[in-house]
Amino acid sequence: MTLHETDVLIPQSNTLSRSLSGQISRKLGERILEGRLMPGELLPDENALCDEFGVSRTAVREAVKMLVAKGFLEVRQRIGTRVLDVRYWQMLDRDVLMWHQSITVDNARLISLMELRQSIEPDAAFYAAARRSDEQLAAILDACEQMEQHAGENSEYVLSDARFHIAVLRAANNPYLDALENAIFAGLMLSIRITNPDEKRNRKSIPLHLAIAEAIEAQNPEAAYERMKEHLADAARRLSKVVKDAGKSPPRR
Repeated sequence: MTLHETDVLIPQSNTLSRSLSGQISRKLGERILEGRLMPGELLPDENALCDEFGVSRTAVREAVKMLVAKGFLEVRQRIGTRVLDVRYWQMLDRDVLMWHQSITVDNARLISLMELRQSIEPDAAFYAAARRSDEQLAAILDACEQMEQHAGENSEYVLSDARFHIAVLRAANNPYLDALENAIFAGLMLSIRITNPDEKRNRKSIPLHLAIAEAIEAQNPEAAYERMKEHLADAARRLSKVVKDAGKSPPRR
């Protein structure tokens, strides 16, 4: 595959889409997110990447710099460019948020990540209601407002949905829950394309988020726990149905 300045290979919402290096960084970033390039694995050398993408070393080096800045890669002299552990990845970076919407994962991983969310997020909502600061509450409410404003713009809605759940997790003020942020975020970004495919589904989901936010605002831990549990149960049902339907054999003629 050869990239040219006039190609629109990868649609993006920011300035990276206007550069070859931005397009290459996205392709490599998606491979890392999908697990095709694993933590600890060395990236192919510059010559190989130049040949693959049909670009100069300058474009490849700029792409690598972008991924280093996002915590995906590290460059070590006499060793090469290595994929870093997931705990270093800047999951809330805008570009990384968008990359999650393009990658493909197997159904078992999707279900496992949803189960993790169901195990963690209701308790996070419980503690958020008990411990949140005014500033943290403002972040939760702002995310709800953004979801309502962008219900018809799915890419923006997804970002707002992600901000809501991360804001709730952070409002629990538990450093051990913070350590799970990347896994929770990955589970959300990978499943939301399936559970919320359009504006109609987005608008049905917004009241569930508002109920959680209202319980946290009222400092009612039990209600926050139950509302988050209900929301995730709803999402899990929709995800399971789509996964189950996708695994069915097509009907015979």
